[in-house]
Amino acid sequence: MKFRFTVGLSRALIGALFGTAFFSGVASAQAPFPARPVKIIVPYTPGASADMIARLISNELANDLGQPIVVENKAGAASIIGTSFVAKAPADGYTVMMALNTHVITPASRKAPYDPITDFAPIGQIATGQMMVLVNPSVPATTFPQLVDYLRKRGDGATYSTPGVGSTTHLYTLALQEAIGTNMRHIPANGMNVAVMDVMQNSSTLLIGPVESARTHIASGRLRALAQTGKQPSPLFPNVPTVERSGYPDVNLSIWVGMYAPAGTPRPIIDRLNRALRTVVGNAAIRDSLSEKGYDPALSSPDEFAALNKREFALWSQLIQKNGLRTND
Repeated sequence: MKFRFTVGLSRALIGALFGTAFFSGVASAQAPFPARPVKIIVPYTPGASADMIARLISNELANDLGQPIVVENKAGAASIIGTSFVAKAPADGYTVMMALNTHVITPASRKAPYDPITDFAPIGQIATGQMMVLVNPSVPATTFPQLVDYLRKRGDGATYSTPGVGSTTHLYTLALQEAIGTNMRHIPANGMNVAVMDVMQNSSTLLIGPVESARTHIASGRLRALAQTGKQPSPLFPNVPTVERSGYPDVNLSIWVGMYAPAGTPRPIIDRLNRALRTVVGNAAIRDSLSEKGYDPALSSPDEFAALNKREFALWSQLIQKNGLRTND
């Protein structure tokens, strides 16, 4: 009898445990997203643009989603380390990434263990930032058309600085040079600060640099801003015209920031995150904070953001191949 009782009790326990697990699984499957904290991976160092924006919106995003938001930096290898981490993360919406358009530029220029298009599910674009065409005040040009005339006359006697070969600034300058028909010579520097110093010391003619790196030098008069490379002027420099408005309608070289999930993330989760981004970035205080930092809110749907990624990955891949800048590092 004792043996039978033990067996019967074990079966009862197993049945109870199975039933509990089954119904817990059903409840978990039906629980609305998110049911626990969401982690935003930033594949850059603290203080970078994407990091700043991730931290700026994290509190409001947590309020909208009803769960804590954790921002974690995973920098290294030109953003490849953090991006690879997200590509391999479970496709459940609990690990997402905040990235610049280097997301499509880096794997176009070097070997990466992921595909920026097929390994990710775009959630939405959040903001755009402008790049500035900067010269030393001694350059005899006060407008962008005057600068183009000057550069064409100088040929390869005119030079441009960048933080290094294959950098975003390098690629943007190549694209601009192709659009305006100049033949400037490249002077790569060891980082953005050195590139800025080269132009301020008149060792180089021109630099394309982000607003946040240039604003103090423009204000002090050590650099002259002649144009902005995106479609809309930065809110910090509303009176500096865009290249497009200066006679080159095909030039649109903005920085953009957006959020991604791993490929295979269910569309309802993507849509929920996109709705949260729209609510948060629609907040007047968040928009004002972005503007103060030189960024314009630029909300998009997941499909619009996916199309932007595909378009720019193709564009930069073509430019990099044309100029022989692809490496296997």
